[in-house]
Amino acid sequence: MKLLITKRMYHELIHTASALYHDEIQSRRLYCLAALACRAIPARRPHWILLMRPFTETRPPPIWLATSAVMFGAFSVLLWLTTTAVIPWLRDAFGITPIVGWYVSGTAFVLIPILIFGCLMARRELAKPDLGSLRRRLRLHALNRGDVMWTVGGLFAIAIATAAILGLARSIDPDFRPSPWFLQQPPGWHGWVFAAWLPLFVSNILGEELCWRGYLLPRQEAGLGGIAWLPNGVLWCLFHWSFGWPILVTLLPITLFLPWIVQRRRNTSVGIVIHGVFNAAGFIAVASGAGT
Repeated sequence: MKLLITKRMYHELIHTASALYHDEIQSRRLYCLAALACRAIPARRPHWILLMRPFTETRPPPIWLATSAVMFGAFSVLLWLTTTAVIPWLRDAFGITPIVGWYVSGTAFVLIPILIFGCLMARRELAKPDLGSLRRRLRLHALNRGDVMWTVGGLFAIAIATAAILGLARSIDPDFRPSPWFLQQPPGWHGWVFAAWLPLFVSNILGEELCWRGYLLPRQEAGLGGIAWLPNGVLWCLFHWSFGWPILVTLLPITLFLPWIVQRRRNTSVGIVIHGVFNAAGFIAVASGAGT
């Protein structure tokens, strides 16, 4: 028997979804009804998928600005120690070039710890700590049509804003270099540099997105509400303070746009794609010498 959902019933369901957001039992009942509505109104399916995402997620405990700052700050100290102590030590003791030293030490001492921390802290909140529950807690969902559109639009917005900042900065200061000292190298493609970069690329994207957006952002939403994306983005930008102020200025578009889009879509996978494309473009810039 085919279920018929009228337009009025559809909008009443949306209104009820908002009213029952904090009632877990009613939310689950409504989710079942919404699943039937999705089959009855195929054209509405993407909207319902986004609407019902909050009802399939666990509700994390709230976190406030001070605690968020402590989390970002602790890992920023690890980043600072890596760039000021570990990379020079690898260069002086073993003759490892700074760029490879960053790829190795940044992965081992900063990004993998961030990844482990985010996943373990999210797992601690689960009553049933299986992979499916962890995936839902971290908001790792398949991309639907709306997610893809926001991802593509976000990439264009970030690229345009970043290019505008670089153009303005270089018109003011021709020596403006949006690259830290350890990434400045003569142009050229080297297989060994690419091989050293790959582990950092994977741990960077998964570590930061699963921790900052998958684990921390939902807790910030519980504590700070709809404005949570802003402190998330500002703290993420300041996390890179040891790279120097040119990097902070250059990173402003992605550190603000990405958390806003991820919060709006309630899907960490969107952030993973945007962050991955942005960092891959950054590697190409470094390898080609454009970053210097």
